Amino acid sequence: MIPQQLISSFSKLQVLKMEGCGYGCLLVLEEMEHLKYLNVLTLTFRSASEFEKASRFNKFFSCAIERVSLEGFRDSRSLNIMALAKLQHLHALSLSSCKDLEEVKIERNIIEGAGCFHSLRSVMVEECNNLRDVSWVTLAPHLEALWIGECNGLEEIISEEKLGEVAELKGNLNLFSKLEILFLHYLPKLKTIYHHALPFPQLKEIRIVECPMLKKVPLNSNSAKGQRLTIEGEEEWWKDVEWEDESTQIAFLPSFKPLIL
Repeated sequence: MIPQQLISSFSKLQVLKMEGCGYGCLLVLEEMEHLKYLNVLTLTFRSASEFEKASRFNKFFSCAIERVSLEGFRDSRSLNIMALAKLQHLHALSLSSCKDLEEVKIERNIIEGAGCFHSLRSVMVEECNNLRDVSWVTLAPHLEALWIGECNGLEEIISEEKLGEVAELKGNLNLFSKLEILFLHYLPKLKTIYHHALPFPQLKEIRIVECPMLKKVPLNSNSAKGQRLTIEGEEEWWKDVEWEDESTQIAFLPSFKPLIL
């Protein structure tokens, strides 16, 4: 536990990294309201209510909050990420061990907002067993790395239905146009990443481990053009991959690298 008034006593504090620190973010934010030099911040929230209350502080938006972790939420089945979408400097987001979480809402005002998640580069989602999809990551146009693991109920990465709602308001989304790394680990119910092939112009590495129901990857012969793409996975999984056509299979056969678990 951080003693009260300790942080506020560092009047010239510029950088504060509290990722994984446990409870007490609200108390810290109260003290930070008076730190006029503070400009870089990382935070961990352990309840949806704490996160929602934190977004009411001016410092939550005026600081360059680079990393946010949402861990162990047990008080909410849905999460409104509107506050996160407004963080202009958010670079990394982690969502883990939120056992009851079923949905991350994509609100209309988030979709219509200019520049939401503009700086977000990496997302990690793990041990969120009731989550069905992570369609909201499509709102991050510059996302470079996506790690998803041990989400037992996850059935698809991007829901075509939810994406349709976003595209209707946002227009051409250029899905994963900056994505370089895609790791999918221990997702027993995952059936699809996306229902159609994607260009993936920057993609360098795909790693798929223990995703037995995932039979298709969203690639065609024009995907990852000019990239030395590596696809890592178990050999048994690779043998059962269903390709869009023969030319796609031929194009990506040299990309495979077997994983020894």
